[in-house]
Amino acid sequence: MLTDFQTTVAHLFFTLPAIDGFLLAGGAALLAQQMTTRPTQDLDFFTSRGQSSVIDARDQFEHAAHAQGWTVDRIHDTDTFCRLLLHGPEDLLIDLALDSPPGMPATASIAGPTFAPDELAGRKLVALFDRAEARDFADVHTLTTHYDKNTLLSLAADVDTGFDHGTALRRTPFLLRDRLHTGQIRSPLGRSADRTHPRHSPLAVSTTGGPLVTISRYQACFCR
Repeated sequence: MLTDFQTTVAHLFFTLPAIDGFLLAGGAALLAQQMTTRPTQDLDFFTSRGQSSVIDARDQFEHAAHAQGWTVDRIHDTDTFCRLLLHGPEDLLIDLALDSPPGMPATASIAGPTFAPDELAGRKLVALFDRAEARDFADVHTLTTHYDKNTLLSLAADVDTGFDHGTALRRTPFLLRDRLHTGQIRSPLGRSADRTHPRHSPLAVSTTGGPLVTISRYQACFCR
């Protein structure tokens, strides 16, 4: 589940005047909708072009955070993507970004409005094939307890019209082979220095057994 601090930060964000059109996304949204159990170290807030301003949301959030006695470091800062490192009772990464508009109505959660659960599931599968991070394997593994494989593939295609079922399934063994062979995943905290877009990070670090076990479990439940 989300930590108390993460929930507090999300609630604070959604009180800001500039956030109309923003939705909680990613792993935090999956947790808020009780679809997964993997802890997260960041909150992703996405909006679409013409809905809200990333810069205005950044400025208002920084002001509100400082009023709480927290400090904020800007890690990446453009008018379409802003990454902040928030220092409070715990450290927390905050992503504010322009992304594709939601295809379904927003859904309420304990943390605030999120993308709809089905859309979150589809976006997560698209993310897995886009970046293949260990946390994506873990989340998709859990999502297979809520959705069968074909439903997940269909939801991903709804999110990304370029996502092809057959191509995804053909790529899966090679994607798994590469990850299992190299033992490389992206570091959740390490990506704070280098990630330039919510879906891309060039930083990869070696890790040990835990993430690879997760990938093996994904292989067992999804590649059958």
